[in-house]
Amino acid sequence: MRPREYRVSDAALQRARQAGLTGDLEKRLSRMALRSAPFTSDVGNRRFDDFVLKVDGDIVLDVQRFEIDG
Repeated sequence: MRPREYRVSDAALQRARQAGLTGDLEKRLSRMALRSAPFTSDVGNRRFDDFVLKVDGDIVLDVQRFEIDG
């Protein structure tokens, strides 16, 4: 069962800023994790729109903008 709310690491908050996200990043990343879909990648395990999240249990550990080369 997925958590009803996700906690967000300090590293994920910093990466979100670097990726250009603004506002209440803790709340935003928690909501992104709740709405995300499973994803297989070397950098993360959840995807929401143009972002890949690395989630472990109920903690968002990292976020990166998803870019397709080509």
